[in-house]
Amino acid sequence: MNPLWLILLVGGGALYFSKLSDAGKRISITILNIDTFKIVGGALQLSVNIALDNPSDTSITLKKPNVKAFYKDNEVGNSIPSEEKITVKANARTVMKQINIQIPFSNMPNVVMSLFQVTTGKKNLAFDIEVSTEVNGIAITEKKTLSI
Repeated sequence: MNPLWLILLVGGGALYFSKLSDAGKRISITILNIDTFKIVGGALQLSVNIALDNPSDTSITLKKPNVKAFYKDNEVGNSIPSEEKITVKANARTVMKQINIQIPFSNMPNVVMSLFQVTTGKKNLAFDIEVSTEVNGIAITEKKTLSI
């Protein structure tokens, strides 16, 4: 093989992987809101909406984000782990709606009274929601406090 072609091939490959790595560093996660909440068989189910923003000029495929809920600094529930892949197009936003988190009441002993107060309009129940994923080997995490 001609040495010039070899240099171009290696250089092009390095540039391609450099762009992928750059794109992974720049993708961002925004936790939008808790869309709905309901009681399902002894557990509180939260449905969370998130947005994935890709400001780069390269489409990115990433692992479906894992979503965790924390109550008073203790992890109380999470979404079902998945190996599903999500593609975020170049210079675009992908919104993932209603990612469900199951929170067994046994994880939150005082939550039943708090839920009663929420449904009667007397109080808000606040959760820290954490979203994490991996893009091209780079871990990305975002955390936000949301109330129901």
